[in-house]
Amino acid sequence: MNRFAKIFLVLIVLIGISFPFAGVVQASNGLFDDENPEEPVPDGTGGAAGTPTPIRVRMNGTVKAYYTSVAPSIDGDWGDWSSPENPARFVVVGGQHRSGTADLDASYKLAWDENFLYIAAKIRDDKYVQNARIDQLYKGDSIEVLFDSEFFGDFDNTSLNNDDYQIGINPGHGSPSGPKEAYVWYPANQVGPRDDIDIATKRSGGITRIEVAIPWTTFNVTPETGAHYGFAFGISDNDDPLRDTQQTFLSNIRKRVLANPTTWGDLTLMQ
Repeated sequence: MNRFAKIFLVLIVLIGISFPFAGVVQASNGLFDDENPEEPVPDGTGGAAGTPTPIRVRMNGTVKAYYTSVAPSIDGDWGDWSSPENPARFVVVGGQHRSGTADLDASYKLAWDENFLYIAAKIRDDKYVQNARIDQLYKGDSIEVLFDSEFFGDFDNTSLNNDDYQIGINPGHGSPSGPKEAYVWYPANQVGPRDDIDIATKRSGGITRIEVAIPWTTFNVTPETGAHYGFAFGISDNDDPLRDTQQTFLSNIRKRVLANPTTWGDLTLMQ
């Protein structure tokens, strides 16, 4: 075989080796390209191509407060409330002191406007006992509001901070017609009585009705439709007129833990 024939044969062999691999794409090694990583999409703002990302909620208990153009009269009468009624029947403390819903039961309604968060509570209780005052008011018949004003900012924070509020409402010292008071236990930089929270109480036939107007300035927030907050509602009960004590505590949250906001529910402001 002459020299040119040998060269021609080598070229044919090389071409035959190359052609089978033409157009073959290299398989992925299972790793993402980290030179240009995709930025994570913030909660609720939507993903690529306009795909919405669901707003995070705590599955402990989700409630809604509906906007009202006419503020309810804070007089203990539910007649001017159209909001839906929410139950608060989970026993958090003192189940041994409660024989059932006929002995102690609670529900509540929520509303809002530009100035206030409104709460209406209905409590079935065979005895009204409230002889405690100020920071001890929870040792008598009373209600409690937990509110997280920075719900998304510290969604996974398991400890209290300065945007988490615990507010107690004394519906009437000595009797439902007695002096009312509100007290802030948390945050630590706002501890003390609050005289800007409006409270009214009526009791009839073993049922105590309480209405409360809490200024939004209490929580340092500006309300708007769609705003989302951490929230829990509860009631303290005492049937012993000779001793100030929290015998039973009911909540709208089954496993509410005061010091852990991730166990609270959430509240959405609706139009």
